[in-house]
Amino acid sequence: MGLLKQDHRRFFYNLVRRLTVRPIKSSAVVFVLLGATSLVWSATPDHLVAPLKDQHAIDGCAWSAAAPTVGPGFVFLGEIDDSRSLMNIDGSDVELALASEHGTLKNVGDVLERTFKAHGVLVKAKYRVIWTCPKGDDSCEVTRFTVLFNVSKGSKKQTLRATGDFGC
Repeated sequence: MGLLKQDHRRFFYNLVRRLTVRPIKSSAVVFVLLGATSLVWSATPDHLVAPLKDQHAIDGCAWSAAAPTVGPGFVFLGEIDDSRSLMNIDGSDVELALASEHGTLKNVGDVLERTFKAHGVLVKAKYRVIWTCPKGDDSCEVTRFTVLFNVSKGSKKQTLRATGDFGC
């Protein structure tokens, strides 16, 4: 476990111990902690991409990708028919339009490259299949992948590795 995680654990352990001794002030401290926690996972000057603010913006059959190094939750969601795609870029959930794609995601090892655009934003995604449904399993409709996102907005750029899936 990294030193940073150990420091956070020690901090929260001591905080909880203090709160149990002084319960009157604990609700104010909890609200402050919840606010500080949400700030940690928003886009920072070093990071252009953050988890989507609306984690349920797209439900049902969809594309989804998460990058635990950025924070909990999805960093990308997209309708299965590509009519809508979202990423949190520079602190806001941004609707992306699919501009181009080539390749396929049918078999393990296949690669699909896609380019998304929005006003002043360019996202290049390179997907690689890591798991497909077993042959003959008609109830399975999911393909899992790794993806490398190259995101740019103005002079800001970030490369991000994530894992995800698409299907129903």
